[in-house]
Amino acid sequence: MVLILSSPDDLSTNDVIDWLRHYNIPFLRISVNDTITYKSVTIGNSKFDIEFSINKKSYNLHDFTAFWYRRSHYSIFIPKIIENDIISKQINRHLQVEANEIHKLFTNYICKKSINNHRDITINKLAVLKLATTIGLKIPDTIIATKRTAVSHFMRRHSKIITKNFSQGIFIHNKTESFNAITNIVTEEIFNLLPEYFFPSLFQEHINKLFELRVFYLMGTFYSSAIFSQNDPKTSVDFRNYNKEKPNRTPPFKLPATIEIKLKKLMKVLKLNSGSIDMLVSSNNEYVFLEVNPIGQFGQVSKPCNYYLEKQIAKELNKISKYGTLTN
Repeated sequence: MVLILSSPDDLSTNDVIDWLRHYNIPFLRISVNDTITYKSVTIGNSKFDIEFSINKKSYNLHDFTAFWYRRSHYSIFIPKIIENDIISKQINRHLQVEANEIHKLFTNYICKKSINNHRDITINKLAVLKLATTIGLKIPDTIIATKRTAVSHFMRRHSKIITKNFSQGIFIHNKTESFNAITNIVTEEIFNLLPEYFFPSLFQEHINKLFELRVFYLMGTFYSSAIFSQNDPKTSVDFRNYNKEKPNRTPPFKLPATIEIKLKKLMKVLKLNSGSIDMLVSSNNEYVFLEVNPIGQFGQVSKPCNYYLEKQIAKELNKISKYGTLTN
């Protein structure tokens, strides 16, 4: 059986599940709405097993032959001492730590036969940029600044600069509005609004591009799409500022073999067997690496390019179920 950990509203997971059903591959999908209760752990010279229940239905560790970490998490049931005194609180914390140790054991085992795992979500984008340079990939000139003067010096080195988040990003919403972080040009007006000192922020040189690239990597194979975002003022800086009335053209694209070799080495060092890679091709025909998102969306590559990535993921999970693979 395939175990899938995904947010309950992720449409890409739904599409993969359709293919699992098509191939008659049994699966269990869990999310933040579900609770796991660990019942027993057996560690012996000839036997290793973990017995647990999810939403009161019992399972055995070896019931699951493959794992797909899409995103999200689930709750661990831990009985608590109700008394509200200092000693009870300390015991409750200890029970949490003990349960987490079993959870780590379960996670480490199941992730040995998986596409992605829990650790992928914590990837450090700044460390990846540095690693990319050691592998021979070109990246934009980048600084993390806290002073207005540092940004001023950086602007004098480059005719145009951009700013963006260097973590996994942010999505803010209330009852009536929603906002997300995208890449923006640092105009003179924006620069003049900067205080003398501010929170550490990322700035990069702006690279004139021919087109952007979204590359989905799955178990050693690249599926790439060109994104002709530069022809539309709305998307020219960041294609994620979608023009829904006139979408960017996104045809299939074949990466040069030299770039694939470097990207494959990067993914191997990062211990990633799947992920979405963002790149661009500059006006000088240079391939520039931007970032990799291990749990990135792949629908915008799959559907326009007829890659049927949902089908490919289902087939890879089936292959892992039958033959196994080690990802860490």
